[in-house]
Amino acid sequence: MLQDLPSHAHAMLSDMLDAPEWTSGGKLPPETELAVRVGVSRPVLRKAIARLREEGRIISRRGSGNFVQPRVIIGTPDVEFRTLSIQTVHDMKHCMRFRQIVEIAAAEDAARIADPVAIEAVAAANAALAANVDTSIFDADFAFHMAIANASKNAYYQVALGTLRNQIALGIEFGRKLRGVSPNEVSRRVVDEHEEIIAALRTGDVSRVRGATEKHLAQGIKRLFGEDG
Repeated sequence: MLQDLPSHAHAMLSDMLDAPEWTSGGKLPPETELAVRVGVSRPVLRKAIARLREEGRIISRRGSGNFVQPRVIIGTPDVEFRTLSIQTVHDMKHCMRFRQIVEIAAAEDAARIADPVAIEAVAAANAALAANVDTSIFDADFAFHMAIANASKNAYYQVALGTLRNQIALGIEFGRKLRGVSPNEVSRRVVDEHEEIIAALRTGDVSRVRGATEKHLAQGIKRLFGEDG
């Protein structure tokens, strides 16, 4: 069965972008030229390009054209989390999803260990955030999450979260600008959600900690994309 034209164009463009010359990214040819190369009309081509954009393979800049995202070759020794830049909403969603997995697991381990000193460090970090004693709200918020990673006693969680710092900061900045929120404004809802996590950690109830952490991170994603009224 023949593919519909937009799917055909998408498949051809995907094959083209898989070629070695596009590994480092670059600017796509003009739409008129691409349409001729693929053998479809420009409206059909635009549908294929829109799909590639949703997949995070290209980014479009008004007045400048379409640009191919550089490919990260997983497994090479020079690839680290900090090299993964956030340039699209697609990138941001992937980062946040990975962050959810890491932080929920770290919180569960922190609950299992239930080190009272480490848990009080988590509470102190949230108190600092609530009091707005830090010049950077992001730094204070991130310190809370790092305190939970530290309470897990697992250096892998600490390193994974620490190396995501820049990407998380970009996401928070994006979300605040999207909603017109000042970078120095403390969200009472965030502080309260943190308190739920702290209360759960103090009980040592792994299931409760997981639920509180999952809820907080999910609400954070909603706030990030302006979906939380």
